[in-house]
Amino acid sequence: MIRIRFFVTDITSWEAIGEIHAELFADVWPTTTIAEVSALVDPALLVEVEADAIVTVDR
Repeated sequence: MIRIRFFVTDITSWEAIGEIHAELFADVWPTTTIAEVSALVDPALLVEVEADAIVTVDR
């Protein structure tokens, strides 16, 4: 994992997101962005996560 982007509908939830992020990626610490958006595609959604990773294949 090299980069994670969180899109949230309520930026005040950044601390809770940060805690979960720290638990999941404590050994990696990818570049991370948290951005507030006015809405997501489904009104029931509060957070959208976009992640990039590099996968290598040994031959």
